[in-house]
Amino acid sequence: MKIAIMSCRKLMGMCSGSGCYEAYNNLDDAFDIYKEKPELASFFYCIGCEDTLVEGEDWEHKMKQLQNKNVENIHLALCTKIECDNYKKHENILRNYGFNIVHGSHKSKK
Repeated sequence: MKIAIMSCRKLMGMCSGSGCYEAYNNLDDAFDIYKEKPELASFFYCIGCEDTLVEGEDWEHKMKQLQNKNVENIHLALCTKIECDNYKKHENILRNYGFNIVHGSHKSKK
């Protein structure tokens, strides 16, 4: 099985992704649903919001890349749940492309 993690574009200047990778590497938190470690095929940022839209963003191409890599599950990272005003919209878009959605990646680190 192949999976991907979608992170929040708002935090790309602050977040190293290390919490997500640590949880994935140890099959902890949201990754404990897997009996065997799946292949992490992609770590990507959301399409963005009003504050973070990027000229030339090609969401369709990004989704086709994930489909071509046979990604089945996309984890919506913790930061997306916390920061995103369009969480359900992103979830629905990804589902419409045929991906299974897993809510979360790692637990909040204080």
